[in-house]
Amino acid sequence: MTIPMKHDLSHMYALKSAIENLLGEAAWRDLKECTSLAMWRRYVLKVIDAIELSVKTNIQICDEDWINQVTNNLAHGRDLARSARDTDDLVAALTATLLEQVFLQLGHAPRRKTSRTVTLKAENWRLDGFRTVQIVQTPAQREALFMSKQRREIGFDAQFDLELEYKRSRSKLPYSVWCAQRESE
Repeated sequence: MTIPMKHDLSHMYALKSAIENLLGEAAWRDLKECTSLAMWRRYVLKVIDAIELSVKTNIQICDEDWINQVTNNLAHGRDLARSARDTDDLVAALTATLLEQVFLQLGHAPRRKTSRTVTLKAENWRLDGFRTVQIVQTPAQREALFMSKQRREIGFDAQFDLELEYKRSRSKLPYSVWCAQRESE
């Protein structure tokens, strides 16, 4: 049974909010009380496009087979989204595409259709048989993350003042280390 779209802010709120986080306030305005399959389809396709662009922009080292799997998964997701007859089909298309993508990002999407059951034991979910995923962070990225978190925690003006104090100190330490030392004093 298909649940019809509701002209209601709370209907599919989590998905609307996630799309807004990715694509901005205009997406929220377009989707907040939207019942148009065409509008929802437009944003689902845009999310899939954003994923593909992000993969190609951010993944620096990968094998050709993996990038082909990602490209094929996202192309299949677009095909499913374009052929969706209702919002249930559309959300299912996005969900299936994202589920596959998550496991591809972890190194390998398992194919277990012939398995009777798969338990949640670590050995069943070790997916590094073909490739290993590493998340690395440069010193500059570490500092940028620290500053972003600090700005949210103490506010822009307080951080600006603290940065000014750091610069005046002429410390050779990274800003994050300087702040940690300052707090421990």
